[in-house]
Amino acid sequence: MKKKQRHYKDPLRQFHPATSVILAGYRSGLSQFSVKPPLFRTSTFEFPNAKAGELFFKRAYHLDGDDGQEPGLIYSRLNNPNTEIAEDKIVAAEGEAAQALLFPSGMSAIATSIMALVPPGGKILYSDPVYGGTYFFFQKFCPDRFQIEAVPVDSSHLKLVKKKLELEGPFDMIYLESPTNPTLRLCDIQAIARLAKKQNPKCLVAVDNTFMGPVFQSPFELGADLVLYSATKFLGGHSDILAGVALTKSKELHRKIQDYRTILGCTVSPDTAWLLTRSIETLWVRMQRQSEKAIKVARALKKHPAVRQVFYPGLISAKDPEQKKIYEKQCKGGGSMISFELKQATRKAAFQFLDALDVFHLAVSLGGTESLIEHPRSMTHSDMTVEDLDRAAIGEGLIRVSVGLESSEDLIEDLSQALNQIKV
Repeated sequence: MKKKQRHYKDPLRQFHPATSVILAGYRSGLSQFSVKPPLFRTSTFEFPNAKAGELFFKRAYHLDGDDGQEPGLIYSRLNNPNTEIAEDKIVAAEGEAAQALLFPSGMSAIATSIMALVPPGGKILYSDPVYGGTYFFFQKFCPDRFQIEAVPVDSSHLKLVKKKLELEGPFDMIYLESPTNPTLRLCDIQAIARLAKKQNPKCLVAVDNTFMGPVFQSPFELGADLVLYSATKFLGGHSDILAGVALTKSKELHRKIQDYRTILGCTVSPDTAWLLTRSIETLWVRMQRQSEKAIKVARALKKHPAVRQVFYPGLISAKDPEQKKIYEKQCKGGGSMISFELKQATRKAAFQFLDALDVFHLAVSLGGTESLIEHPRSMTHSDMTVEDLDRAAIGEGLIRVSVGLESSEDLIEDLSQALNQIKV
């Protein structure tokens, strides 16, 4: 007896995203009713007939005769079932997203999207601080290779953003991190998007949502045009793949970025896409559990005498009313990233502390099942100038933590014993 194929409404908006990411993107009836998708480790695909091959290429390259439909499977640089399944699941996870494009890394997604969407001679206003790799791209590659001017602004202060827009605008893109990496400052995405669109209706608002993920923040609902992720982090969640994602609501933006991805060849392997498909189905349970542990760790750090200040969105106090208001308006949880500043704000003290840890892994990256810790000034943000580091408050005593799935008691004990060993 032939099994009945299950069908779900597209794009699965009747379900909670935690349900949608499990249902989306894959139909078992297309693969011998295997509950999980097989791995399509192939470089090329056979056309059903010559006419179909012709049509697929017309669609892929927007040639005469393109009917606007998605091309069928052609070649894994252009499309692959595993890539498409992963993309569909990410769309199901991200509120109001219409399309997703998978890349080999977060920086690949960022760089390709900017090359596709910002014209030579264009201007970008970006959050200060921003991830070190993004900073390098903005400060070095954009002006030197693409004649794009990138202007930093402390996006956590709306008045400063407004002033930059008025004095140095118009801008082609506003590029935001919220929370910022590594200082964890929030920006009012909705208010900034409104200001930008008022000045220039064609200005694109891009948000790197890696720290909060679709679980705790929905930038499209706040006015973003483009949402970017290092899928290496929480979307992948196991520190075993490199990947990036660009999501859009507009078919036009999607097509522009997709064309660049096709010709530049920055596509992921089927193996990576398959692993990402596996991982994203547990995104909600992982991120929620990590957040529960992170707030316990952050509270413990606040009490330790060797710590001057803790930066964690879930613990913003009434002493910072603007940040608290933003958090309550646009965040659904605190996430699991913490930064804190040592009272002994020297590199020697920071390294003494880091070298004394047993449970935490001294490594860059974030969002994995294991807890990671690093020193931004000498590691992830070391490509910034000293002046820019100082302006962004990335000091010698700043430590960044990614809380994993270990026992929160063990993590707190490890941090405490290491902090106690600072002897400067």
